[in-house]
Amino acid sequence: MVEPQKILSGQATCRDIVKCMYGLSDFELVIYKRLAKHGPLRADDLAPVLKKDRSTIYRALQGLVSAGLAFRDAKTIDRGGYYHIYSAVRPKQLREKLHRCADDWFENMNSAIDDFDLV
Repeated sequence: MVEPQKILSGQATCRDIVKCMYGLSDFELVIYKRLAKHGPLRADDLAPVLKKDRSTIYRALQGLVSAGLAFRDAKTIDRGGYYHIYSAVRPKQLREKLHRCADDWFENMNSAIDDFDLV
């Protein structure tokens, strides 16, 4: 997790801000970038490329889905069963979300400062 002081001091990168605002790990960001670059993928596609166990991939994908940065879609197999594919929110949408989040945060901070009682 990124320290808020790093963000407040102006030393944060976009990566730091995304991690802080969504509570993501470096690994979850790696997966987000891969999905954004390569399009919809299965956990089985990611595991060998990232050299991680499928359960680790699934946990990271669930973190992205919970944060609203990825979507899961079920696909049916003709002979029975199903599998999931994961897609990332487009980077442009993520940028817009980050701007809204930063604007809301700034507005909340200003309100808190205005309401601060020194006496």
